[in-house]
Amino acid sequence: MEDFAKKAVAIDEALTVCCEMTATELSAAAKAAMIEDLLVYETAQVLKALHRCRRELTGRLTLAAVLERIDTGLPSADEAFGMLVEGWRNEALTVVVPVIAMKASENGAMDLFYAGDKTGARMAFRAAYERLAADVQTNGGKVDWFVSKGHDREHQTKAIMEAVQLGRLPQQKAAMYLPSEAGEERYLLETGQVLTEEQRRIGKQVTANLLALLDKRDMANA
Repeated sequence: MEDFAKKAVAIDEALTVCCEMTATELSAAAKAAMIEDLLVYETAQVLKALHRCRRELTGRLTLAAVLERIDTGLPSADEAFGMLVEGWRNEALTVVVPVIAMKASENGAMDLFYAGDKTGARMAFRAAYERLAADVQTNGGKVDWFVSKGHDREHQTKAIMEAVQLGRLPQQKAAMYLPSEAGEERYLLETGQVLTEEQRRIGKQVTANLLALLDKRDMANA
């Protein structure tokens, strides 16, 4: 409750300044309602959005103006479509996309794409995605990400680690998607440290021994 109270105070203070700088008068009830609506978002996102409002608005401050400026990290419809198309065109590639992009693709977009109608696929996807994105924006802005794994394991490692760097996957969840041979990357996610040369050597030796054992087992079963 203490953290929640601190969050409300921080938003209240920033909102007060923003109202003063945009010549906006809000009743106590209206201000309280606006704060309540903004509390579902990350504090940093709200403060950044209010800062932008102070600098950009030429008229009165509205809740809609604040929400429009909250950056949830959700890619645009065209960006998300491009991510999906990359995976559709090359099944070797791993792509990390918003969950809502997967839902939007099921609205006929994927079928149209494979039928050769790329323009129709993009339009169908955009309509569905923007509707779902609006729901995300008005319900706390939390973006869930989906990992579509390809069979190129090296690219899989690269895509997962990039998603971590972009803040799209938490480290613990990302480690679950790494291929078995990505020991160095898994170690980095779990410990925050890079493997030493000796640890790399030992890891390679262990892997080689395991592969040798598997080969012997396969030969015995043949």
